[in-house]
Amino acid sequence: MSESPLTYNKAMQEVEQILAALEKNNPDVDLMSQQVKRAVELLQQCRQKLVETDEAIKHVFEQLNPQG
Repeated sequence: MSESPLTYNKAMQEVEQILAALEKNNPDVDLMSQQVKRAVELLQQCRQKLVETDEAIKHVFEQLNPQG
């Protein structure tokens, strides 16, 4: 069963939830490690979405103004 890809907003919401949980509680080290790893994965996905969006926008503008 494959997971559907998270949207940027949902990924950021999950990161915020992880951060809030880490700030509120004193999770055990194993749990903290898992949460931090998950947050890093989510942030990498978000960064990739931003890069892809930036490239798509640049491409559109290049098509609108091919002269530069």
